Amino acid sequence: MESKTPEQLQAYVKTKSEFTDYTRFQDENSKRLPAREDFIAGKEYAPAYEYPALDSFYDLDEKGKAIADKKSQIYEAVMELRAHLDDDDISSDEYELYAQYHEVRLKRIMLVEAARRLHHTGASGEQVVARNDFMRMNAELYGEMDAPKFDAMMHTEADMVANFVPADQQSEEIKAYLDAYMSRHEFVEVEKPLLDPELVVQLNDFVLERYSDILAVVPETDESVIYDAEACREIMQQALAAGGLEEKGWQIVISSKRSNVATNSSAKKIYIPNTTTRTADELKRLILHEQEVHARRGQNGDDANVSVLKFGTADYADVEEGLGVILECAVAGTLQNPSFDRARDRYITAGLALGVDGIPKDARSTYDIVWRLLAVRNARDGTISDDIVAAAKSKAMDYVDNAFRGTNYAAPGIIYTKLKVYYEGLVKNAEYLAEHRDNLDEAFDVAMVGKCNHTDSTEVENVQSLVALAA
Repeated sequence: MESKTPEQLQAYVKTKSEFTDYTRFQDENSKRLPAREDFIAGKEYAPAYEYPALDSFYDLDEKGKAIADKKSQIYEAVMELRAHLDDDDISSDEYELYAQYHEVRLKRIMLVEAARRLHHTGASGEQVVARNDFMRMNAELYGEMDAPKFDAMMHTEADMVANFVPADQQSEEIKAYLDAYMSRHEFVEVEKPLLDPELVVQLNDFVLERYSDILAVVPETDESVIYDAEACREIMQQALAAGGLEEKGWQIVISSKRSNVATNSSAKKIYIPNTTTRTADELKRLILHEQEVHARRGQNGDDANVSVLKFGTADYADVEEGLGVILECAVAGTLQNPSFDRARDRYITAGLALGVDGIPKDARSTYDIVWRLLAVRNARDGTISDDIVAAAKSKAMDYVDNAFRGTNYAAPGIIYTKLKVYYEGLVKNAEYLAEHRDNLDEAFDVAMVGKCNHTDSTEVENVQSLVALAA
């Protein structure tokens, strides 16, 4: 093994490996809308989406850099840091965290490369290899599904369908479709509450006090008042100012290329789609999730001068998303709210698509089950109206788009599995907060040190060591 100087090793630690995978699966919303509408209307079996960022993946970026060069640099950094793990020049905590950090970014590049091959290979053998590579990288990045958790959720859904008494023909047809599906499966696990009611109340009081100045910028309006993208941007920018992030350069940006809200710690921007609409309560939940979890943790990592905490340790992703959902539930004062439902429904969508019930499904088959489950859940006195059907189909399409982005939507079981980590992270945070319920201030301070897995005591110790060294 060739020895390296401390300066060379520090250069590997500081390798610029930042890379976001999901941005490569996007396109202009206006371009995708017709294909989405045709899919929902049943005119197309799979939406004919385009992936311009995948097509141009190997082009030089705006700085004249090639992704292949970046990949090689990250690979070299990972190998060298692993090889010198026992050296005395840098702490083992730093070696381990940064080696894992760079390795995750390398895997994200490899995931996108596999996604590109899904669209740029014609031979069936090459397609099989690309699909296997894509799903293998998904598993390495986002883990496997928890089959018992999925089974328990579907047990709850099966009971809901069984107890539903339809009041008209449309409702009868929807129930009959779901009855046919449920009759082919046996779900035996029992779903349990993630948080006890007392802790939910405690978290509500804590969050309302801790974030009072930030939440105060949101107008006190009811559900009848809907804010468009520009109004949301203005309110959210005021929240950044109230929280001290605006003075550090953070901005809210309206984007026509995004279908979901996204936070970029490197650019110090929170992107909201140009189609965004929110009520006041929805804005409160959004601000706490995006600003006070994603942005705050990234900024705190930057302030600590520890880049791995600015961009995220290897195991930060699911717990950060879960913490965001926990805050949304806490400010609402209940788990019975859209934030929790969204995380849970994404898990169900992922499980159906992957075939955790025994049968992998394409986008159409997944969608046909999910929208009907949502419709039954929202039925009124046994009636599923046309409006309820339309809303259920739109929401189900959001979940399906989240699951199948990057793919052609037609291959059963081939999905981008990031959508499942919201619920998994929610579970980890529920356990973490239950354990620290007697000192929530300290628990949140630990969680907010940067983008790390604050539910893992070993990683917390390593992170605290790095912060102390950088101070």
